[in-house]
Amino acid sequence: MSTWKSFLETFAALVHKAWVTNEFWRFIASMVVLVVGFSVLEILWRFVNRRLQVFYEKRGIAREAVGMLAFLPPLRLVWAALLVWASAALLVLPEQLGLLLNGVEVFLLSLAAIVFLFQLVHLLDRVRLALPARVQQTISEETVKKFGGVLRIVILIGVAIVVIHTQRAFFPKWLWEYAWWRYLLAVGVLVAVYIGMRLIGTFLSTMTVALKNTEQKMRLRLILQASLWPIRFMLAAIAVHAVGTILVLPPAANRVAEIITGSLGTLAVVLFVYRLLDVLEYELAKVAQREDTLIDKTFVQMIRMVARILVLAVGAIYLLRALTGKPMSALLAGLGIGGLAVALASQETLRNFFGSLMIILDKPFKIGDRVVAEGYDGVVEEIGFRSTRVRTLTGHQVTIPNGMMASVSVENIGRRPSIRRVSNITITYDTPPEKVERAVAIIREILDNHEGMDPDFPPRVFFNEFNDTSLNIMMIYWYFPPNYWDFLAFSERVNLKAMRAFEEEGIEFAFPTTTTYLAQDDRRQLRITLASDSYLPETDEPFQRGAGEAQREKPAEASG
Repeated sequence: MSTWKSFLETFAALVHKAWVTNEFWRFIASMVVLVVGFSVLEILWRFVNRRLQVFYEKRGIAREAVGMLAFLPPLRLVWAALLVWASAALLVLPEQLGLLLNGVEVFLLSLAAIVFLFQLVHLLDRVRLALPARVQQTISEETVKKFGGVLRIVILIGVAIVVIHTQRAFFPKWLWEYAWWRYLLAVGVLVAVYIGMRLIGTFLSTMTVALKNTEQKMRLRLILQASLWPIRFMLAAIAVHAVGTILVLPPAANRVAEIITGSLGTLAVVLFVYRLLDVLEYELAKVAQREDTLIDKTFVQMIRMVARILVLAVGAIYLLRALTGKPMSALLAGLGIGGLAVALASQETLRNFFGSLMIILDKPFKIGDRVVAEGYDGVVEEIGFRSTRVRTLTGHQVTIPNGMMASVSVENIGRRPSIRRVSNITITYDTPPEKVERAVAIIREILDNHEGMDPDFPPRVFFNEFNDTSLNIMMIYWYFPPNYWDFLAFSERVNLKAMRAFEEEGIEFAFPTTTTYLAQDDRRQLRITLASDSYLPETDEPFQRGAGEAQREKPAEASG
């Protein structure tokens, strides 16, 4: 922070010095050059671009066929560099500010050179297409692409060398104290490391493709995939360390090289261990597929997540150590305080997380089981790290936190060995005892060795109760396996058979009835009063109201 502050203060001082040194008309002239120059540049750019497009359309030539438009961006960059030079020439600037503007000009020219040369390299493929067919067969398209890639690297290195030698004022003095062979050796190391990366990447990719369809060598394929990027990071760390050793860098630059080397090495190890967790997941998934195992897919996902979090946490600590250079004890102390604050702020999240661990380890239910929890009856769709999702029988999805699921009573209907039905069949009170015995026998015959019978639980039928309005026959049977829809279909067949058999035997089903008796004696005389004259339904004689005399006496029976 102090470095940036000092830089801004220095830059502000230079701008102030330039403002005091120059007359006002110089600033006006410089701004006019910039504004007019960039305006002319934009007008020319649009004019040339439009004219070339019209030219291509008239000739019926595709823009990609010639590619002249691709050379316009370098010309814009060169023009911008000339404008910066012209505007700076009108001003009397301090030496450091002049060097800064000179650096901007060189950057624009270098960028223009790179873009221009890259466009020339891009024309190699078109040059190949212009050659005779016999020559085209000799030079493959892949060879041209690789050659173009090498040329682009050479262009970047060449432009960088030119810029470094022409702009020595921007670089530290110690950079020019080494012999040329040291730089050549450093470049050779970088090129060798790059080639090694490409060769190793090609080798591992080829091996991975060769093992792709071999299930028995899945572990080896996962290990090869996990090794690709860690090897690249290790080679890059070796290259940085080798360059730092060859050039014998000063303490500040050497410290930067050590930080880069340590960071790359740490990333290589962490990434390799992180990718190796795929092998652990693969092995646990194979174990989870067995029928005699206590591990399921949810447990595998939990182990995978926890292991990856641990690897990332430990890797972050070592990466911080490599970047800051602080001892491990100080980092652990700081992370311990931060971890305590996070734990206090996320108590509910941790409660749900440990609840999910208890569910996975204790296995009160699994995905696909029908459960009743917290008043919700449905099928478990997903057991997450924070909550469990249940699809109720009405079609709604209910999300219950795992902390709650681990602490409440859960009725697992999906694990019942069979479905039990308890039904009461009621018959009327006027049914003779022989008919009652026959009704019990009929139901027992229907359920004898019935479909889905559990041998350990045979059906039970008893005349067990005198109800208020009926005689009760209790029927109990168990249906195995516990397929609910098959159970309903079987229950329907049992009900229909019982109805048909009772009808044939003349056994009537009872329904709730109530009999009301109206008393008529000297002490309790029956009096009926109507609001108006009416006729009785049995006769056409009028029903006359009388004081203390009932014209008709009849017991009334009503059902309710």
